[in-house]
Amino acid sequence: MSLLLETDKDNTINSHINEFTNRMTLVLVSTLIFTAIWMNWIDSILSQLLQIMQPCTSDCLNLYDPARWSAVRWLSATVLGLLSSIPILIYQSYSFAKPGLLPSEKKWFLYWVIGGTIGILSVMSITILWIVPRVFSFGHASNIGMGFTPMYDAPLMLQFAISLVWAQMLIVIAGLAMIIAGLTGNLNQKTADWWRLRVHGLLVILLALSLPQVGGMIVFSIILISILSVEVISLRWTSMIPKGINSGSHVYDFEGAKRNILIVDCRCDGGCESISSESTLDLNISTYNGLCNSRKERLELLDKVRLERVTDVFISGCNGEPLPHLFKSNCHSLSCDVRGLELMQIQSYRTIPQNQLGLDTALAIASQNDPWLVEDLPFRLVEVLKKTSRLPTSIVLDSRAKDRRWGLQLDSDTAFINTYGCEIDGIVKQLSTLDLDLKVMN
Repeated sequence: MSLLLETDKDNTINSHINEFTNRMTLVLVSTLIFTAIWMNWIDSILSQLLQIMQPCTSDCLNLYDPARWSAVRWLSATVLGLLSSIPILIYQSYSFAKPGLLPSEKKWFLYWVIGGTIGILSVMSITILWIVPRVFSFGHASNIGMGFTPMYDAPLMLQFAISLVWAQMLIVIAGLAMIIAGLTGNLNQKTADWWRLRVHGLLVILLALSLPQVGGMIVFSIILISILSVEVISLRWTSMIPKGINSGSHVYDFEGAKRNILIVDCRCDGGCESISSESTLDLNISTYNGLCNSRKERLELLDKVRLERVTDVFISGCNGEPLPHLFKSNCHSLSCDVRGLELMQIQSYRTIPQNQLGLDTALAIASQNDPWLVEDLPFRLVEVLKKTSRLPTSIVLDSRAKDRRWGLQLDSDTAFINTYGCEIDGIVKQLSTLDLDLKVMN
């Protein structure tokens, strides 16, 4: 599946790589600058942290490896520098990704980076100020209980705290990615495997590469716990049926394939009457003001097609031809066919509105032979007419091409059925069972 959104540009891979490199270079430079600034206060900061984490009342911290202490100083300053660069990282990342994101994906990205930032800062604060001191105090009490006089390696204590914070941060970020995906409608039962592959895969790689000095079994345990934690957090959405799916919109075509139908109530910027308020169709209906002139609405519709796995879109006002080629190409990439009901043309045949409101719409849908079975078409038309509160007095069956219907006028109690390209004998036979005046126009 390859989409080229109207907000994006069809650039080469090298162009995207160059843009990404330039933006990330800016983030890296800002991180280095902030790191150099933090180095002026890193000794006092680490001293305060050690005082918080120190498990004993007397002096029990020692420095067994001065080189490791220097590495910890630089690592801590780098972490603080990276945290200080988060606003720049968010802006550059969003600016780079925004042109290629659909509306729900933009919402997910913004909520994720903002929520991830808050989550990272919260995890760091809780872990360093509350969890780590209690873990060290518990271990120290055990050592004292065994009769030891313990001395602790200060750099090792800080490394342990940083490793613990890093693992927790990855779990929080991965968990938030799944939660926000569920809240924004991107994660459901049908897309769960796609999200699992990317979130769990990245989580495993980062944990495996960032914990090289820990034993293999411990790394495996941490990875397993992390995956299970994220899976439990997102269980509510990974087992959820996609919202907005109406069982009546599911149709099986002549090959037995399941098709998901969406009726797009496009008002054509006021040129076509709305169908959603007067129609009792058992189908998914989405209303738009004018798809042809609104890039925003086209992106919203494309997003809906992607999220709800729509296979067939029927535009109410026209036949779909005025829509931009790029939009139809993107729908094709999503395995979705775009067709039209041409209600605006049918409405042009009337100078007085139809008495049976919504009947034109229902008959236009029932007269479609794809994905519905063509042999069932006459029965579908009869079923629609039987459901009306009052039958029309007459029906016009027009098998002519639309450019030959010039001058056609329908009164308010006449229904219209477009039979162009259809076998009309079966339709006439079935409609003859009703007390109607049939007018066939060839």
